[in-house]
Amino acid sequence: MNKEESISISNQDLLKALQGKYLCARKQLQQARSNRQRRRLKEHVDDLKMDLAWALLDCGEYEKGLALCISVCGRQYRERKYNGIGRALTEMKHYDEARRILEKGLKEFPESFALWTGLGILHDILGDHFESLKCFEAAIEFDPTKNSGPLYNKALALMGLGSYTDAASIIDHLIEEYPEDPKYFADRGNCALETGYPREALQYYQKAIDLLSESPDAHTGVCIYAGFCSAYLGLGMKREAIEIALEGIKRFPDEDSALYHNAGAAFFEMGWRKEAMEVLKKGVDKFPEDEEMKKFLKDIEDDMDDPDKGDKPPLLGALLLMALIYKKMRKK
Repeated sequence: MNKEESISISNQDLLKALQGKYLCARKQLQQARSNRQRRRLKEHVDDLKMDLAWALLDCGEYEKGLALCISVCGRQYRERKYNGIGRALTEMKHYDEARRILEKGLKEFPESFALWTGLGILHDILGDHFESLKCFEAAIEFDPTKNSGPLYNKALALMGLGSYTDAASIIDHLIEEYPEDPKYFADRGNCALETGYPREALQYYQKAIDLLSESPDAHTGVCIYAGFCSAYLGLGMKREAIEIALEGIKRFPDEDSALYHNAGAAFFEMGWRKEAMEVLKKGVDKFPEDEEMKKFLKDIEDDMDDPDKGDKPPLLGALLLMALIYKKMRKK
């Protein structure tokens, strides 16, 4: 069982426990006789309702979580309510509505770490990394715990803006503080690769893989293997690129199409077009919604069928571009 499966089971257990407590509290409320007892139980029910709403969101039941968030009343819940509704709408891809509710919440709670983080994540999803960066900087200012999440979010926003040197500086700090976390080494490798240091990137990816066995995480794993393969390709180490790409697919076969893209690119670079087509077909079967991979496969098929390849532009540029696919791990 990997880390994400463990988290999923843990979330489901928490959801069941909260559902049981919530039903029990509602029953007690219905049976309460005095006004004082009813007020106390009503507050307890509302507390459980809000906790249950967040548990539903953590389990991916966004519509149910949204409905429960909306139903909670009371001034003391308003900040969490705005945040919960914003998160649910974001996960449901109702981005305009999510932005309106998060911005409305920030007018009422301008120093809310959670709301600034939620708005930053929304802007990141929409590709507006500059606005995302501003939101994450505000979240850092108002973070009462001063944990790693907001700082990491800022680093990812900087990477989205192409400011890899600034991002690397933050990630170096996070590596010093949390040397056991593989995702920081993976993103540090991405920064090195993007700034033209593939050999340095390999060192970070190797350290990340070593740590991944101790703390397995699928999203981080995809990032590591995709970056590792790209670094090898950039150095002309084609056999190593194939080996690491196939290892990534074996380890995370159902997680992300990027691994199949990279394997196809590595095989193509070796001149093994049949093998490239085979691995891409497997990727298309697993990820039929990936239009880029379908085009990649078709380009190779057309290239093989063309009797006069000299009149066609080389695929190398497109293939290397496809190989440079990274999976961001945003900490929510």
